[in-house]
Amino acid sequence: MQLINDTLKVNGKWSQKRLMTFSSFWVAVVYAYIPMLLPNFVVNEFVFMGFLGAGGWSLLRTQKKNENIVE
Repeated sequence: MQLINDTLKVNGKWSQKRLMTFSSFWVAVVYAYIPMLLPNFVVNEFVFMGFLGAGGWSLLRTQKKNENIVE
């Protein structure tokens, strides 16, 4: 799982900002495709954009030098 260690960890410790970026994107993708399995499910645009916005905001925070690390 070298990809996970290189992407989501900083100095061997989980990075909260990187986890937020990774998870919010994939939650948005899953949320958008739920109607394929449940046709009666309604996708609200503001929820989808909220997930993408949270991912974008955390990506901006991830690129800063002073990064908080979850221990």
